[in-house]
Amino acid sequence: MERSPDQQRSVLIFHGIGEPRRELEPGEAVFWVSRERFCEILDRIVAMGPEAPEITFDDGNASDAEIALPELEKRGLKAVFFLLSARIGTPGSLSGADVRRLAEAGHTIGLHGATHRDWRKLDAAGRQAEYRDARQRLADLAGAPVTLAAAPFGLYDRGVSAALAAEGVEALYTSDWGLSRDSAFLRPRNCITDGMSPRALENALRGRMTPLRRARRLLGLMRKRLLPAQGAA
Repeated sequence: MERSPDQQRSVLIFHGIGEPRRELEPGEAVFWVSRERFCEILDRIVAMGPEAPEITFDDGNASDAEIALPELEKRGLKAVFFLLSARIGTPGSLSGADVRRLAEAGHTIGLHGATHRDWRKLDAAGRQAEYRDARQRLADLAGAPVTLAAAPFGLYDRGVSAALAAEGVEALYTSDWGLSRDSAFLRPRNCITDGMSPRALENALRGRMTPLRRARRLLGLMRKRLLPAQGAA
């Protein structure tokens, strides 16, 4: 049955799978999961049927094509891959041919910027590089327009939202936890990390939050959506 755009669901974020083949950024290792763990989660998603979460990947690691793509295809699942354009073709990351393979397999290519920068602090030259140039390169490789974006580090504010909307981006995926609607511009996601407890994983799959996380999320949303933008002129 086709989903209504106003129906709520969880959106998951994966990063790397298996052993990294590039130097990781500080604190990044916790976001990598084993192939076995990844497959277990995909099987859980399949079993959820109509309540299954949306699947997304950030950064454009080589494991997106080497591991995620075949495992998704085995299960008939689709995903959104938010890529860093400047990493394409570098060791441990997707190649241009990989990006085309993902798109040709029916997956969606999204914008994660060029170089993994805080979008709140971009000046005019930064917006050109991180929004327009990166998006155009991804569209050229995918052979289709890139209309979705995911904020690096989950960092955004009113200025970022307004700038992306002005660029024609249809939705900004965040790391705010909770449930998302396909009709919304801001779409919260739930991050999968290494060593999550069964309960934490179940909460992520369902878009549920503990009271403490809910309180932190509320404060974070107030800061991101109500306070003045932090970006450069």
